Amino acid sequence: MYMNLLGIFLLFVFLGVFFPPFFGGCFFLIAFFIFLTIIIIFFSLNFFWFLLIGLGIYGYMYLVKYNKWKKLPDLQQYMRENPECKLDGGVCCNYCQSTQTSQQGLFSQRSKLRFYTCKQCGSTLFRFKVL
Repeated sequence: MYMNLLGIFLLFVFLGVFFPPFFGGCFFLIAFFIFLTIIIIFFSLNFFWFLLIGLGIYGYMYLVKYNKWKKLPDLQQYMRENPECKLDGGVCCNYCQSTQTSQQGLFSQRSKLRFYTCKQCGSTLFRFKVL
């Protein structure tokens, strides 16, 4: 029985990989759900363990992203390290000297932890926190 399900899974994965997304995308989702079903049946796991593993992965990724943000310089450090980047109306990029910058939230558009990036070269400039 497991070999038949595995064969169907591999067929759906094959169709999802080698056909266009419109045709193969739905097959990939079906194959993914069949694969999860096989795992649940084979290991006799319940939803709690999947939820616990998912929350663990989410927490780990949250900490990795937060630590990357924390390593960025704040505005004062950025100005000390790059005094030539200070302009009358703001700052410019220390790599390409572009004045076109944009701010982004760390976790979402409304996140209080934010950072500036250069629109021209894409480099991350500095971090800040919205009060």
